[in-house]
Amino acid sequence: MKSDRCQKNCCQSGSCSMSAFVETFYPVNQRDERKSLQDEGQARACSLPEIASLVELTLIGSMTKEEAILAADPFSIGAILRESGPFSREQMDRGAPERLLKWSDEVRSLKIFAENVAYPLEQSDCLTGTTGLLLLREDHWLRNGHLKEIFEEWALQYSSDHSGVQHPSIVLRERLLYRWKGHIETMLHHLDEGVLGVALVSGADLTPENPLEEVYLLDLRDIQLEALFRAALACYRQGMENRLEILIPYPADTEEWTHAYELIERVAEETLCHQRRAVTYRIGALMRADVSEGVATDLARYADLIVLDSSPLSHSGHSWSESMIGSLETKVESIRKVRPHIPLRLSGLQNAADLPELYRMDVNEVSMLSEGIAAFRLAAAQLELQEEADGANRYYCEG
Repeated sequence: MKSDRCQKNCCQSGSCSMSAFVETFYPVNQRDERKSLQDEGQARACSLPEIASLVELTLIGSMTKEEAILAADPFSIGAILRESGPFSREQMDRGAPERLLKWSDEVRSLKIFAENVAYPLEQSDCLTGTTGLLLLREDHWLRNGHLKEIFEEWALQYSSDHSGVQHPSIVLRERLLYRWKGHIETMLHHLDEGVLGVALVSGADLTPENPLEEVYLLDLRDIQLEALFRAALACYRQGMENRLEILIPYPADTEEWTHAYELIERVAEETLCHQRRAVTYRIGALMRADVSEGVATDLARYADLIVLDSSPLSHSGHSWSESMIGSLETKVESIRKVRPHIPLRLSGLQNAADLPELYRMDVNEVSMLSEGIAAFRLAAAQLELQEEADGANRYYCEG
């Protein structure tokens, strides 16, 4: 295959190696979805010049957008994006991967969320093609982000050395609140009216156990929620209409869920007052993927959405085992029986080869770290195009 972009006159005559490549890419209905394209030994566009050739062939009418999407290798697209800037010879080459991914977004219905994007955002395009942003580990950010010093000073009030504290410092609370508000407001601006999901701080790894741990966590969540609502209200006044998702992390039962739910509603009422309708939010449950079926179904009765955290089960180097797939499938089925149309999202995904299983389970939303988003955008579009093609073939044969 050529290492440079195909020239138009060559491609139009059908004499170049790229044209031969396009003509022989593997038929849709014969793919083994559990294998990567490389493992199947199929010729797919897996370099910047090849992706650029696909895009150019599409632009001159030699192939359709759908054919270009199906001819690209999703497992290589992330590396191609990272390397396209410094190594491409022409502007067309640099823009080709982004254009192909944009085409894939147009045919894809699966909602993809970026997960735990670093703050401040170093790349303005890291959210491209996503429905929104999911912040699941604010605990980690407090310990390592730009609020670290203020947070640690505030948290000292609840340490064992200060166990007799009755009135936490208002000054420290306000400083933490407004810096946190600024952090959320910046994220909302980058989202451009997309969805922002935020898990309440869980208290994990924030402070050693002490008699005031429950009061400490309640106060910290109160600050987090007020910062979240104030940031959303500030953006609304600037003409932005973001949607919020507030996730209650790992509730053990419906009683724990109810306590957290009531806190969210109380802070919303006190912060937003008569402008409460200006901020759109829904309250969901963040659960581990290995949560018991009983807890999952109980929480599904009350939550506006369910997020299953699969990060402990996912690995970028290999797909899920059959036992993991069976366990997830059973859990999803039990949730769907209780709430057939509840938004159901799987977070912490690392391998796009797991997507076919998620489609079969009727999981309609996924989230992953930014470096894996491109592969999922392209792989999801390919799966949906393949499903559409299979449906058309069945209809033709039955007709």
